Amino acid sequence: MFSLELFTAASKKVPQRYLLANLVTMRVRQLTRGADPLVDPEDMQVVDVALKEIATGMVEPRKEVVPTSEDLFKTTTDDGEETQE
Repeated sequence: MFSLELFTAASKKVPQRYLLANLVTMRVRQLTRGADPLVDPEDMQVVDVALKEIATGMVEPRKEVVPTSEDLFKTTTDDGEETQE
């Protein structure tokens, strides 16, 4: 099980529960594969370490910028102007 206290603190940083669940899962995988914890583990379970890292702001979700179809088809002319194909 996990610490309800840490979960509550982490959910204040990431209020979207599905995003929080994905973030915790990704971080737990990293930790179990050998990544160094960003907080002192203090004999905690791996899930609690991940929650504590999120609650303290050391691990945050980030939005990846995905190019639009317009960005993919832009070309630049010899004089530096952008055109659409």
